Amino acid sequence: MKHHAKLIVVFNAIRQGCSLYAACAKAGISSKEFYCLLAQNPAYRDEFRLALADYADQCTDDIRQLAGALRNGELDVSTAKLLIETNKWLAQKVCPVPFEEIADDMQIEKNAEITVTFI
Repeated sequence: MKHHAKLIVVFNAIRQGCSLYAACAKAGISSKEFYCLLAQNPAYRDEFRLALADYADQCTDDIRQLAGALRNGELDVSTAKLLIETNKWLAQKVCPVPFEEIADDMQIEKNAEITVTFI
């Protein structure tokens, strides 16, 4: 499997909640090899950060579901609080920087100048 394909496996596993170690194991690469590939290509670093942000967003969705279950009486307060705090911790661990700041740091061209010449 080529490096790009292995990285896609890692990024998808991270989006599903796997640790980096488990994601690399799924892809058949070491975490050292993973970090070397990231160091070689800024696009891979951006994709990694986006995968982490996606997982953090998933944690936010889980928190919303837990809050709804609490409101509906499906969970007791102490259980809901524990699960919500766990999801908050996971989201902050994988994505401590808000996504807006991540997008600002990435090499995304937001404004392009277009020149039109009439002949």
